[in-house]
Amino acid sequence: MRDLIDAGYLSPLVSKQPNTRLDVSKVGTRAGDFIARDLAAAVDQDATTRAAVIEIITHGKDRKSWLAFCSGVDHARHVAEEFTRQGITCRTIFGDTPKEERDAIIAAFKRGEIRALASMGVLTTGFNAPAVDLIALLRPTKSAGLYVQMVGRGTRLAPDKENCLVLDFAGNVRRHGPIDLVRPKRPGDGGGGEAPTKVCPECDSIIALSATECSDCGYVFPAREVKIAPTAATLPVLSPKVEWLPVHGVSYSRHDKRGGRPSMKVTYSCGLKSYNEWVCVEHQGYARQKALEWWRKRAPGCPMPHTVDDAIAQAGELTRPTAISVRPSGRFLEISGYRFDPCATSTPASAPSATGNLVGLVGSTRHSLSRINGGTKAADTSVLAPARTSVTGGQV
Repeated sequence: MRDLIDAGYLSPLVSKQPNTRLDVSKVGTRAGDFIARDLAAAVDQDATTRAAVIEIITHGKDRKSWLAFCSGVDHARHVAEEFTRQGITCRTIFGDTPKEERDAIIAAFKRGEIRALASMGVLTTGFNAPAVDLIALLRPTKSAGLYVQMVGRGTRLAPDKENCLVLDFAGNVRRHGPIDLVRPKRPGDGGGGEAPTKVCPECDSIIALSATECSDCGYVFPAREVKIAPTAATLPVLSPKVEWLPVHGVSYSRHDKRGGRPSMKVTYSCGLKSYNEWVCVEHQGYARQKALEWWRKRAPGCPMPHTVDDAIAQAGELTRPTAISVRPSGRFLEISGYRFDPCATSTPASAPSATGNLVGLVGSTRHSLSRINGGTKAADTSVLAPARTSVTGGQV
């Protein structure tokens, strides 16, 4: 998604830190998400709704088309009623809204006759209103898919639309992270914690704690500001832009995971830093397919080996990328793209034997050693926290 936004195919997303927060600390979980009845009861509070609507109006005064995702049918009605009291045209749409009525409401919304829609249970998929330039998240969810669907309604391009503002009253950005970095959780995955952020004092944009300049208004943070813990612990709705780094060398080694299939570790040397990924040559299904796509980009027309050892033996014939792109992913950096210039050549000397020795743990290695022809050489040295990624989209 970040690449499509940077290329101009999707609308940028920006986020502001609202003062109103929805308290779901006492709401239980069932089937992987908040219990619907308890969630609606906790969120649908008159004072909270009024405060949230006033904030939406304040932030959206220069925006034309608003979507509010609510936590229940009654909650959506109360939100719409509060908008009306504040002089904003707003209609509600639910799953049982008759098709003719729903179509008429959406058509009026697209024409600009209705400024806001308050929805519960619909408009997350199959809804196409490119002009949407403000999304209010009034529905807390533990479902990463639902979170992405809600925010994704604002990514369509439209004339005179510069970006879409996301107001997260529900804590979903903090809960799931930037939508372009959301990854499905696997059984046994830990919670991962929350990434620290800060709020721009000039425009209230949610900025990564390490940022030195606000991407929205250009405010430059004082040098010591980044050391101060922020009062709000929410993530920006989009990750920072990717960074392209020239590749000076590539090395390959075998990684054996206890209780799992082996994979080929690929290490890219970019100056004094190194970045790693794992190619799942011997896996099945989706992992094997992703590894096959990875191999075909580097050796068109050559079949991918069936074993890691054979892949390493042939790695010297692979075309080396001239640059890789990296971006933050939790505590690590993630390899997110590759560039292959016409002059890119393979690097036989960087492909160690299949008996290559991996030192350290996956994803946290600072030095990687590989044995070549009986000798041992340092493949890469990373002076900062290294990247970890795999062609399956996660840790192998």
